[in-house]
Amino acid sequence: MKKILLLTITLFIALNFTGFSAPENKNSGAKTTIRVGIPKAPPALPILRMIDSQAMGKNVEINFTIWDAPEKLIAMVQSSDFDMFAFPLTVVAKLYNRGVPVTLTNVNTWGVTYFLTTDPDFKNWSDLKNKTVYVPLQSSPPDVITQFFMKKAGLTPKKDVTIIYASIAEVGQMMAAGKAQYITMIEPQVTSVLMQNKNARVAFSFEDEWKKFTDNSTIIPNAGFGAKTKFVKENPELTKQFEQEYEKALNWVLANPDKAASLAEEKLGLKAPVVQKAIPRMGLTYKNAYDAKADLEQFWQLLVDFDPATIGGKVPDETLLYKK
Repeated sequence: MKKILLLTITLFIALNFTGFSAPENKNSGAKTTIRVGIPKAPPALPILRMIDSQAMGKNVEINFTIWDAPEKLIAMVQSSDFDMFAFPLTVVAKLYNRGVPVTLTNVNTWGVTYFLTTDPDFKNWSDLKNKTVYVPLQSSPPDVITQFFMKKAGLTPKKDVTIIYASIAEVGQMMAAGKAQYITMIEPQVTSVLMQNKNARVAFSFEDEWKKFTDNSTIIPNAGFGAKTKFVKENPELTKQFEQEYEKALNWVLANPDKAASLAEEKLGLKAPVVQKAIPRMGLTYKNAYDAKADLEQFWQLLVDFDPATIGGKVPDETLLYKK
């Protein structure tokens, strides 16, 4: 009986001191792995730098998996195999409004989207009537804002204009090969297309077009980084460190475009000369999600006014936003 009582007390003490789940990894020798989902797009570049420089320390490893469509990203969020993600801001808003427990930690990509054409006579959005436009990442900001501009020009998207969706790479390849006359595209693929097809040109910068409908100082918030809310709550110090290191890595990318481009070629299979040339136009600027609240709310409100379904029916409340 005494042995049983002693065993019970020992077990009780052990459970209370160690906890039922693994604690955050700080200085312990155990390895912690952060599993992230990223596209072959600007938000990925700081992650590559963080991995290459072991920014989180020797005991924290970052593993990444590529997503090339919002549907794949959503599947990652719903899976138990991933922790953090590069999010299109329309997608993270829609997930949150549908009750998926996600947290947006930062906004890192602004502007970055362009409308390209090989049509020398194209001048206005209204010229797209009865035309076909190729667009990447259905339901993402490039898609939603393309339709926003069409509607402002008096067109009904998918009725007056045919929209064909494909991956970022596929849309870029279509115009590079001369098979698409009108596309919406983001960097660094914009630079790649312009280098491959001498007839291609930038017709519109979405940033300039956006300013026609908002305050002149406004830049389109395009993408950010975030995590499952459970991960943030269970790992507050790790999340804080991740954000600090992500910001440092982003600034490193801007200061070292040649080295960042080499990482993109090595890790993502992108062409280094293209990435290096594109980095200044990628719109990479770090802003904590809560600090970007005004920018996000204005962006989301315009989309709600355009079509509430684009972000799940309403402007997300501030609970979505991570505050340092």
